[in-house]
Amino acid sequence: MEEPARYWTPSPSTKNPNMRIKLHQFLMLLLCGVAASNAVAESALKLQSKAVLTTALAQKMAMACVKHQRDTDGPPVAIAIYDDGAKLIYFVSMDGTSSGTGPTAMAKAESSARFRTPSAEIGGWVKSNPAVGHVRGLLGVRGGLPIFTASRKPLGGIGVSGAPSEVDEKCAQVGIDAIASELRDE
Repeated sequence: MEEPARYWTPSPSTKNPNMRIKLHQFLMLLLCGVAASNAVAESALKLQSKAVLTTALAQKMAMACVKHQRDTDGPPVAIAIYDDGAKLIYFVSMDGTSSGTGPTAMAKAESSARFRTPSAEIGGWVKSNPAVGHVRGLLGVRGGLPIFTASRKPLGGIGVSGAPSEVDEKCAQVGIDAIASELRDE
Protein backbone atom coordinates (compact mmCIF):
# COMPACT_ATOMS: atom_id res chain seq x y z
CA MET A 1 0.00 0.00 0.00
CA GLU A 2 1.14 3.41 -0.87
CA GLU A 3 1.50 6.01 1.85
CA PRO A 4 -0.52 9.19 1.35
CA ALA A 5 1.48 12.35 0.54
CA ARG A 6 2.17 14.51 3.50
CA TYR A 7 1.59 18.22 3.28
CA TRP A 8 2.41 20.92 5.73
CA THR A 9 -0.54 22.02 7.69
CA PRO A 10 -0.41 25.07 9.87
CA SER A 11 -0.15 24.36 13.53
CA PRO A 12 -2.72 25.92 15.79
CA SER A 13 -0.17 28.61 16.82
CA THR A 14 0.32 29.87 13.24
CA LYS A 15 -3.42 30.05 12.69
CA ASN A 16 -3.57 32.71 15.37
CA PRO A 17 -3.08 36.17 13.70
CA ASN A 18 -1.38 37.60 16.80
CA MET A 19 1.13 34.77 16.79
CA ARG A 20 1.88 35.38 13.10
CA ILE A 21 2.58 39.05 13.82
CA LYS A 22 4.89 38.17 16.68
CA LEU A 23 6.71 35.62 14.52
CA HIS A 24 7.03 38.18 11.73
CA GLN A 25 8.38 40.80 14.18
CA PHE A 26 10.87 38.30 15.57
CA LEU A 27 12.14 37.41 12.10
CA MET A 28 12.46 41.09 11.15
CA LEU A 29 14.41 41.83 14.32
CA LEU A 30 16.65 38.86 13.67
CA LEU A 31 17.35 40.01 10.10
CA CYS A 32 18.04 43.59 11.27
CA GLY A 33 20.45 42.27 13.89
CA VAL A 34 22.33 40.19 11.34
CA ALA A 35 22.52 43.11 8.92
CA ALA A 36 23.74 45.49 11.64
CA SER A 37 26.40 43.07 12.87
CA ASN A 38 27.61 42.56 9.28
CA ALA A 39 27.88 46.32 8.79
CA VAL A 40 29.86 46.73 12.02
CA ALA A 41 32.14 43.82 11.18
CA GLU A 42 32.68 45.11 7.66
CA SER A 43 33.70 48.58 8.83
CA ALA A 44 36.01 47.09 11.45
CA LEU A 45 37.72 44.93 8.84
CA LYS A 46 38.39 47.71 6.35
CA LEU A 47 42.06 48.58 6.10
CA GLN A 48 43.06 52.16 6.50
CA SER A 49 44.75 53.58 3.47
CA LYS A 50 48.01 55.44 3.66
CA ALA A 51 50.36 57.10 1.25
CA VAL A 52 53.12 54.80 0.02
CA LEU A 53 56.44 55.55 -1.62
CA THR A 54 56.34 53.41 -4.75
CA THR A 55 59.30 51.95 -6.57
CA ALA A 56 58.42 54.15 -9.55
CA LEU A 57 58.64 57.30 -7.41
CA ALA A 58 61.88 56.08 -5.84
CA GLN A 59 63.37 55.46 -9.27
CA LYS A 60 62.31 58.95 -10.40
CA MET A 61 64.05 60.44 -7.35
CA ALA A 62 67.24 58.48 -7.95
CA MET A 63 67.36 59.39 -11.64
CA ALA A 64 66.91 63.08 -10.75
CA CYS A 65 69.94 62.78 -8.44
CA VAL A 66 72.01 61.09 -11.15
CA LYS A 67 71.00 63.76 -13.68
CA HIS A 68 71.85 66.52 -11.19
CA GLN A 69 75.33 65.09 -10.61
CA ARG A 70 75.97 64.76 -14.34
CA ASP A 71 74.63 68.24 -15.13
CA THR A 72 76.80 69.85 -12.45
CA ASP A 73 79.86 67.70 -13.22
CA GLY A 74 79.65 66.40 -9.67
CA PRO A 75 81.37 63.26 -8.49
CA PRO A 76 79.60 59.92 -8.89
CA VAL A 77 77.26 59.05 -6.05
CA ALA A 78 75.23 56.16 -4.71
CA ILE A 79 71.56 56.77 -3.95
CA ALA A 80 69.44 54.68 -1.60
CA ILE A 81 65.74 55.11 -0.93
CA TYR A 82 63.91 53.47 1.96
CA ASP A 83 60.18 53.28 2.70
CA ASP A 84 58.55 54.42 5.96
CA GLY A 85 59.24 51.01 7.50
CA ALA A 86 62.99 51.55 6.91
CA LYS A 87 63.16 48.91 4.17
CA LEU A 88 65.28 49.46 1.06
CA ILE A 89 63.08 49.95 -2.00
CA TYR A 90 65.56 51.38 -4.50
CA PHE A 91 69.31 51.65 -4.88
CA VAL A 92 71.56 52.87 -7.68
CA SER A 93 75.26 53.58 -7.81
CA MET A 94 76.80 55.67 -10.55
CA ASP A 95 79.85 54.31 -12.35
CA GLY A 96 83.05 55.19 -10.54
CA THR A 97 81.83 55.21 -6.94
CA SER A 98 83.98 53.63 -4.27
CA SER A 99 82.90 50.48 -2.47
CA GLY A 100 81.99 52.40 0.69
CA THR A 101 79.50 54.79 -0.89
CA GLY A 102 76.69 52.26 -1.25
CA PRO A 103 76.54 51.18 2.40
CA THR A 104 76.92 54.81 3.50
CA ALA A 105 74.04 55.98 1.27
CA MET A 106 71.94 53.13 2.65
CA ALA A 107 72.75 54.03 6.25
CA LYS A 108 71.88 57.70 5.65
CA ALA A 109 68.56 56.80 4.00
CA GLU A 110 67.68 54.23 6.67
CA SER A 111 68.47 56.72 9.45
CA SER A 112 66.30 59.40 7.86
CA ALA A 113 63.45 56.97 7.23
CA ARG A 114 63.60 55.35 10.67
CA PHE A 115 63.91 58.56 12.69
CA ARG A 116 62.09 60.92 10.27
CA THR A 117 64.76 63.55 10.44
CA PRO A 118 67.75 64.63 8.33
CA SER A 119 70.75 62.43 9.02
CA ALA A 120 72.80 65.57 9.81
CA GLU A 121 70.59 66.22 12.86
CA ILE A 122 71.22 62.70 14.09
CA GLY A 123 74.90 63.60 14.35
CA GLY A 124 73.95 66.11 17.07
CA TRP A 125 72.19 63.37 19.02
CA VAL A 126 75.32 61.25 18.96
CA LYS A 127 77.53 64.15 20.08
CA SER A 128 75.30 64.92 23.05
CA ASN A 129 74.82 61.26 23.98
CA PRO A 130 77.49 58.88 22.60
CA ALA A 131 75.42 55.82 23.53
CA VAL A 132 72.92 56.82 20.81
CA GLY A 133 75.63 56.07 18.25
CA HIS A 134 75.16 52.35 18.95
CA VAL A 135 71.52 52.31 17.85
CA ARG A 136 71.06 50.06 14.80
CA GLY A 137 70.29 51.95 11.59
CA LEU A 138 71.60 55.26 12.86
CA LEU A 139 74.14 57.36 10.97
CA GLY A 140 74.61 61.01 11.86
CA VAL A 141 76.31 62.19 8.67
CA ARG A 142 74.87 64.77 6.30
CA GLY A 143 73.31 63.41 3.09
CA GLY A 144 70.14 61.69 4.26
CA LEU A 145 66.70 63.34 4.20
CA PRO A 146 63.28 62.12 5.27
CA ILE A 147 60.50 62.04 2.68
CA PHE A 148 57.04 63.30 3.66
CA THR A 149 53.71 63.86 1.96
CA ALA A 150 52.47 67.44 1.62
CA SER A 151 50.73 67.06 5.01
CA ARG A 152 53.90 65.69 6.64
CA LYS A 153 52.96 61.99 6.69
CA PRO A 154 56.19 59.98 6.57
CA LEU A 155 56.98 58.08 3.37
CA GLY A 156 60.61 57.10 3.93
CA GLY A 157 64.09 58.49 3.47
CA ILE A 158 66.69 59.12 0.77
CA GLY A 159 70.43 58.90 1.29
CA VAL A 160 73.21 60.00 -1.04
CA SER A 161 76.92 59.31 -0.66
CA GLY A 162 80.06 59.82 -2.74
CA ALA A 163 80.43 63.60 -2.82
CA PRO A 164 81.19 66.04 0.00
CA SER A 165 78.34 65.79 2.51
CA GLU A 166 76.74 69.14 1.60
CA VAL A 167 76.62 68.02 -2.06
CA ASP A 168 75.15 64.66 -0.99
CA GLU A 169 72.39 66.48 0.89
CA LYS A 170 71.72 68.86 -2.03
CA CYS A 171 71.45 65.86 -4.36
CA ALA A 172 68.99 64.15 -1.97
CA GLN A 173 66.88 67.33 -1.96
CA VAL A 174 66.91 67.39 -5.78
CA GLY A 175 65.49 63.85 -5.66
CA ILE A 176 62.69 64.87 -3.31
CA ASP A 177 61.95 67.98 -5.36
CA ALA A 178 61.61 65.80 -8.49
CA ILE A 179 58.52 64.12 -7.02
CA ALA A 180 57.18 67.01 -4.91
CA SER A 181 54.05 67.40 -7.05
CA GLU A 182 53.28 63.71 -6.49
CA LEU A 183 53.58 63.92 -2.69
CA ARG A 184 50.20 65.55 -2.22
CA ASP A 185 47.70 63.76 -0.01
CA GLU A 186 44.57 62.23 -1.46
